[in-house]
Amino acid sequence: MIRKIKPHTLDKLTLVDKCTNAYLVATKRLNNKYYIDAFAGTGKCFLCSRVRCSINNDEKCRNCGRGKFIDGSCLRVLKIKNNFDKYFFIDLINSNVNLLKKYVNDDEEIDANLKEKIEYIKGDSNKVLKKICDKLKDEKYIGCLAFLDPEGPELYWETIRYLSEIPKIDLLILYAYEMSLVRLTGEYKEKLDKFYGGEEWREIYMKGSSAQKRTNNLLNFYIDNLKKLGFMVAEKRITRKMRGGHALYHLIGASKNRAGFNIFQGVLNDKELDGQKKLPI
Repeated sequence: MIRKIKPHTLDKLTLVDKCTNAYLVATKRLNNKYYIDAFAGTGKCFLCSRVRCSINNDEKCRNCGRGKFIDGSCLRVLKIKNNFDKYFFIDLINSNVNLLKKYVNDDEEIDANLKEKIEYIKGDSNKVLKKICDKLKDEKYIGCLAFLDPEGPELYWETIRYLSEIPKIDLLILYAYEMSLVRLTGEYKEKLDKFYGGEEWREIYMKGSSAQKRTNNLLNFYIDNLKKLGFMVAEKRITRKMRGGHALYHLIGASKNRAGFNIFQGVLNDKELDGQKKLPI
């Protein structure tokens, strides 16, 4: 199914583009570079600013008559000037994988040789990533950038721990607490146990004296656990301005090396997406 997105999601994709491009420039000398999109989707998104939008036969929003299809993360990374040596595109839904293949193969902007470097995998990302980790963790002189963009609690902490075993791994993680995870703190705690890697988050959540403090405490808990795995961490709050600047989610950059951290820090710590100037699209 085509994802329907709002402008703040386009902000996220633009940040990922900038991080990825800077990563490729910085890692030119590595023998092999791998890219992982663990929640790949169909390759295309429908951009509309309406709260409720649906696509009509003319590929416009039925409510406002506007909107447009844009490239998702997989197609965007394939159009960056510099290239990876191997791409892993993973999705749980078979129809998503098939549609992604079609969009990639039909896109004349993507070099034909580059299309041969893609491995499409249908499956649970947590299981697939463990297998990829087993292949890559003993390889020398490689770089690996993983974009982990779950819609909710689908990304298990155990998976992050496995990925941390790859020596030169860099992670871009969407932390969607305000968008989806907060809804699970009541009746679906066991799902968050897998996301946070245990039940410790429950006590941290209960200690918060307000919704904002609970949000901040859990974000800090997640980041601290990344640091315990040996990552240096940068983080960017992405907001929807019509909600008074409240955070919708956070994009986290985690790196095992100083150069990778500096890239994430440089891109994520500017203030272009928090009400200052807009990033160029």
